[in-house]
Amino acid sequence: MTGVRLVWDGKDAEIPRLRLPLQVVETVNSPRADRGTIFEGGGSQDDDGWRNRLVWGDNLHALASLTEELAGQVDLVYIDPPFDSRQDYKVRIAVGDGAASADQELAKIASVIEEKAYRDTWGNGVDSYLTMLYQRLVLLRELMSDRGSLVLHIGRNMSGYIRPVLDEIFGVDNFINELTWKRSHAHGDVGQGARHFGRVSEAIFLYRKTEKAIWHAQYLPYTDERLARDYKYVDETGRRYRLTPVDGPGGAAKGNPHYEFLGVEGYWRYSKERMQRLYDGDEIVLSSTGKSLSRKKYLDEASGTPITDLWDDVGRISPTSSERLGYDTQKPEALLERIIKSSSDEGSIVLDCFAGSGTTPAVAERLGRRWVAVDIGRFAVHTTRKRLLDLPGCKPFVVANLGRYERQVWQRATTGSAVAAYLDFVVTLYGATPVEGFQHLHGTAGPRAVHVGAVDAPVSLAEIKDALDEASGAGHPGLDVLGWEFEMGLHELVQDVAKGAGVDLRLRRIPREVMDPRAVASGEVTFHELAYLKVEAKATKRSVRVTLTDFVLANPELVPVLVRDKISGWADYVDYWACDFTFGSGGGAQADDTSDTSDTFRNQWQSYRTRADRSLELTAIHDYDKPGTHTVLVKVVDIFGNDTTTAVDVSVR
Repeated sequence: MTGVRLVWDGKDAEIPRLRLPLQVVETVNSPRADRGTIFEGGGSQDDDGWRNRLVWGDNLHALASLTEELAGQVDLVYIDPPFDSRQDYKVRIAVGDGAASADQELAKIASVIEEKAYRDTWGNGVDSYLTMLYQRLVLLRELMSDRGSLVLHIGRNMSGYIRPVLDEIFGVDNFINELTWKRSHAHGDVGQGARHFGRVSEAIFLYRKTEKAIWHAQYLPYTDERLARDYKYVDETGRRYRLTPVDGPGGAAKGNPHYEFLGVEGYWRYSKERMQRLYDGDEIVLSSTGKSLSRKKYLDEASGTPITDLWDDVGRISPTSSERLGYDTQKPEALLERIIKSSSDEGSIVLDCFAGSGTTPAVAERLGRRWVAVDIGRFAVHTTRKRLLDLPGCKPFVVANLGRYERQVWQRATTGSAVAAYLDFVVTLYGATPVEGFQHLHGTAGPRAVHVGAVDAPVSLAEIKDALDEASGAGHPGLDVLGWEFEMGLHELVQDVAKGAGVDLRLRRIPREVMDPRAVASGEVTFHELAYLKVEAKATKRSVRVTLTDFVLANPELVPVLVRDKISGWADYVDYWACDFTFGSGGGAQADDTSDTSDTFRNQWQSYRTRADRSLELTAIHDYDKPGTHTVLVKVVDIFGNDTTTAVDVSVR
């Protein structure tokens, strides 16, 4: 846009580029649809080391990190950013074993992280929305290959703002289409007094990075009416065909050859040699009057009716559809299938950084594309993981976040390099008072002592024992241990140690919201107690049976009373659980800058609830190849998407 520059408040803000390595926290090696197939070495991958990835975190930071590895390699970006300022990020989720019903569902309360995303997106109205999208589009263009395309799905209330932004970033010459998707056949709200035409469509913008962009035309099957009208001829072999003109429109002015054929003289669209070949192949037909020629076009060689920029044949997901996952803004798979087929090849990388319910990676996986999916919502990542696990033949993939790397950067930027400043910050945010003179105690909250774990390591059993000894010696009746992460399976062990020391122990997780200045300033940070998980493992010869025996939700107060009253037992709070039967044995090569280390959870078995199937297996069985001692790590994801882990050692003969 020569001589023209778009301006709005916030546009010139520097784009954060924290190119931090993504930390793999889980490799999903054995999809439920393929149970029994264990991929050794941490999961299979392509010959070039690629593994699909599902990333939890702020997509702005995740995109900046991905540019280190994937700049210039993504063939298709599809994004469906929130475009309704009233969107509240709630998701309806089912609880328990029974079929989902209105009184057994609850709306997941948005986490403070998701609320922050909402404020960052709409806090200053359209200005902040455009800034949010502009920064991500700049990074997305860097990730796109020269064969790449961007498909952006947006509501009509924002499409007029977005088109000029896309023109500025990608160039007016790289605009391909503004598609109209008719998502609904509703007649509007006239009956409720609406003073507008029914709003039933959304915009889908298609831009390319260069003129080399991948393009595969898409077609609709012919209608019965079209077939009856056009393909009304049948040859002696039973093949249906229609007749199409062979004369050259435009005549000599268009360079069409002029000659006589079968007694008919004129300008033709084919050379005389090709016309003869078509005739010899019984494809040229002389009219009954002997004055014109036509060519046979067979139905079995036709692609169908080319799809236009009006998409009124793909409806929204119906309330009873098996696709529905509880997201009001969920898009139908048929829509993504058309987009992915048209603008990518098999093996292309497809990226969606507003993954939501996971439609894009699910369809990309089914169509043989590589994929990267990012979302800021923990529950969205969990929903996507389950959706992928239900796909037969789904390739192993990794779940990643910025983890301790992001926390380290935050600590240096917020409290500096001094550990004492970091400890005082967390203690104060917890509502306690910093103390000095202790090696393992960092604050007091009334009569209780407070210990804070490091930003880059899980709280260990030895660490808690030291804090308990110091708290007991100082006469504190209770100890609160605050940690970003905790060693696997220490909950029950450490509680026994605390009782022996005569100290009441509470383990609380330091929430990611601590790193958001706006959440800190508003007092919205809550340190929740750890959920409690118990399993039993029985080994017989080369086999182990792992049974889930108890689970205590960390924050049951978030469950509405009407739903809570229908809970029949602890298992109703479990949405998903998985086992790594050989935890700590390493995991093999990794596709990005991270390594599949011994502390990566390798998902080798899982059971989970879906909206169609509410049952949950409570016992997992695994056979080992040879005798030895193994650590079995068990992960539970509750109905809010929060995970809890515990570990148990087993010996097989």
